[in-house]
Parts: sequence; C-alpha cells; structure tokens
Amino acid sequence: MIAAETLPATTLTVGTNVNITASTNNQTETTIAVNPLNPQNLFAGANGGFNYGSGHAGLPSLFYYSTNGGASWKPSDVSALPISCCDQSSSWDDFGNLFLVYLAQAGPAVVALSTNGGASFFEVYQTSSAPDQPTITTGPGGNHAPGSVWITYIGVAQGAPVFGLGNVGAFLAPQTGSPGGTFGDIAVGPNGEVMMTYQNGGTGVGPDTISVNLDPDGLGPAGFNAGVTATATQVGGFAPIPAQSRRLIDAEAGLAWDRTTGPHHGRVYLVYTDRPTTASADTDIYLRHSDDNGSTWTAPLRVNDDTFGNGKSQFLPRLALDPTTGNLAVSFYDCRNSSGNNTAQYWATASLDGGASVLPNVKVSTGTSSANVIAVSTYKFDFGDYSGLAFYGGIFYPCWGDNSNSTGNNPEGTLTTLDAYTVAVIVPPALTLVQTKTNATLSWPNPTTGFALQESTGLNPANWTDSSFVPQVVGGQKRVAVILTNDLHFFRLRHP
Repeated sequence: MIAAETLPATTLTVGTNVNITASTNNQTETTIAVNPLNPQNLFAGANGGFNYGSGHAGLPSLFYYSTNGGASWKPSDVSALPISCCDQSSSWDDFGNLFLVYLAQAGPAVVALSTNGGASFFEVYQTSSAPDQPTITTGPGGNHAPGSVWITYIGVAQGAPVFGLGNVGAFLAPQTGSPGGTFGDIAVGPNGEVMMTYQNGGTGVGPDTISVNLDPDGLGPAGFNAGVTATATQVGGFAPIPAQSRRLIDAEAGLAWDRTTGPHHGRVYLVYTDRPTTASADTDIYLRHSDDNGSTWTAPLRVNDDTFGNGKSQFLPRLALDPTTGNLAVSFYDCRNSSGNNTAQYWATASLDGGASVLPNVKVSTGTSSANVIAVSTYKFDFGDYSGLAFYGGIFYPCWGDNSNSTGNNPEGTLTTLDAYTVAVIVPPALTLVQTKTNATLSWPNPTTGFALQESTGLNPANWTDSSFVPQVVGGQKRVAVILTNDLHFFRLRHP
C-alpha cells in the first residue's frame, strides 16, 4: 500500500558566490531580475561608486546580464541611455520585456527597456522631477491592457500599458499617495490592481509608520485610495546602527503580491525592519500579509531566527515571490556573527506556507563584509539604501554589496571596496504522491529548474537512478502516473 503524502522542503541549498562586478570603487544598491521565458537569463545592476579624486563625484551605475544562470556575466550596452547616477531597479515581464529604472546624473528617473535579455537598452520614459529611490515592477494590465509596468518614487506612482514584446504605451500622469512618504515599493495584483508602500521618511531615527495605498483598477481612472497604516515601526527614515553609521538605515518596506493559482492567490506580503526602541541597534526583519487588498494586516512574523533580543542588527531586507509556486524569499544584511555588531554577512530564508512561517535562515555570503573600512567609510555611503533579490522556478538570487573578497577577484583586495555579489539558492520543491486503487500520481511544481525525478527499489541500500517516466505538464504542475504493482518503488526529486 502506498500512502499519499506531501513532503515539504526543510532546507535551502546555497550555491557558489559569484562576483558580478569585480570592479574598482563601491558597488551597492543592487538589483537583480530573472527572465521568466528563460530562467538562465539574469540581469543585475549596482551603483558604480565614487571618484577617488577631489569631490568624490558619483560614477555611472554598472549593468550586467547572464545567459547561464548567473555563473558568468557580461556588461550590458547602455550607451543609448542618459548617463546613470544610481538607484537602479529592474523587472522582467511575461512578454520578455526587461524594464530598468534609475536616476540619471542630470536628475530625472529614466525608464529603459531591453528586448534582448539585457544585452542592450533603449529609453522609453523620463520623469519630470528628480525623485529618490525609484522602484519598478510589472504585472497584468487588468481590463486595460495585456500587461502593465509601474514605477514608484517618494510616494508617487506611474503606470503604462504593455501590449507585447517591445510594445509599451505612454506612462500615465503621476499619482501621489496619501499621506505620502519615501523609501517604498510597488506591486501589481492578479487583476491589474496596484499597491504602493512607503514610510514617512522625515522622522529621523523614528518612530514611524508604514502606509499602503491601493489603486483598485490600476491603469483605469479610479486612482489610489486613501492610505492605510500597515504597521508602526521604531526605525525611522534615517536610523544609525554600528554597521551602517554614516548612510544610516530606514525600514525599507517591500511588497510582493501572489498572482499564482495556488492556495494564497491574491495575498499581498509586506516586509520591513523594526526594533524595540529608537535607541536600540537590535533591528529585526518582519513579515506581514493581507488577504483583503491591504485593508487589514496580520500580526508580524519575525524573519531572522537568531536569538531574540541579542542586540544584533539585521537591515535592508528584500522580498521576492516565485510566480511558479507562490513561495516567498526574504534576504537581508545580518550582524548576528559580529562581536561588535559592526560587520555584516548576507542571509536569507524562504516561506513555503504563505508567510505563516519561514525556513531556518541560511548564510548566503561566503565571507563577512564591513562598511567601516576606509575604502567604504570615506564616501559615507556604506551598504547604500537597499539590496536585490529575484525568485523564479524554485531558485532565488540575492544580490548584495560584498568586500570580503571571498571569490578572490575583487581588484582592490580584501575588506576594501564593495563589489556586487550574487548566489543561486535552491528551494527544493514539494513532491506529492496521490494514490488510487490501480495507480499513483506524482506531482511537483512546473517549472522546477534543474530538478530530476529519480527512483529506487529500496532505501537500505538505495540505488537512485533517473526515472524513465516522462512528466506531463498539467495546470502548473509536472505529473507522472505510475501503475501500482507488488514491487516497492521510492521516488525523489534531486538537483545535481
């Protein structure tokens, strides 16, 4: 007799760290995106740093693309774009459009588009003002277009219809959220609705509030509703901690909206930073979710799993949702292993149950980095204002600033300037077995990048071989039907 059972993943597998930029100067404020039409195609960007000469003028951002799952990277051609300053953000849509937003050295935010996997870009829009920390996202267009692209900055949002590869309509006029703020994020829901979040930003060390605004029809005429307070936080817009004492930190609120057909369809998630008091450096990462378009929010779930109240800082979180499974990933800088709470590693975790719990945290950076070395502290930018994260097909890619030189190819050496690093983190998929009287059906999420179904006739000893069954794709799942016999057969999913 075969029992029907679902075996959830319990551990994350961390790959090998890759230095994307391997460049001089400091690369921070990273972004990373995965092409849903070809998950081996990635894009990444980071600030270029500051000139070593008098005045420390900002250098253009650096942009790269990969065609082999992030193992190696090539520079993107951005010569057709206005010269970049910083604050880049990227998002890939289901047509294969790669959208990029950044601040230009001349002041405005520039929206650019690549239709060739990040190899080159052309400009599609510029804002009329000079905002801070623009963020870009993509999703459905509701009743108004097949797709949409949205940017947010300082409590303002703008969207444009997307009709296909390279076919983008005009951006709508800016819409200002109420009560307004900065250091925010934006997400598109299953029906083209849009939500943005931000914090006050003018509260110094704190306390502060994190608000959300909903536009129920996205590209339509409704506009954004009045703001809802999602949570209070003791982390203001400019809060000092020992690991980031010059640039300071904010709560860095982030959103992710579940547009899958899974059990948490329509759920929107919020990640942010909080602490016991405004005088504390014991900052933690928290996760909440809403099932009513942001009207109400659950109690906070503490994401970092070091000892509560140990005085250590976690900061600059990033949130991403896998559109193939609905699973979440959260990544952040973490000082749990720093005796002085002034050096940082990069850590991450995942939630496989709709934000009810998270898996044991894993250290994804091989080495330990410091913003308190002269090569970083001189420019007073530390780790910047945010980090990057992308998630698709059961693999997520954190992206962060790192000067550990764990990869051995930082041209300035160890604990000098920061390079942009990434790593592939595998979330093992759940393999489900359902039985009838005559057969059993094995199923697991599709796509599941790099996993193969294996079988064995025993476990002691096991003799695992790749299964000869060819899976069929049905409703977002890979399925294999097995005729029951008197012989024992064991199955597993394995990633090389």
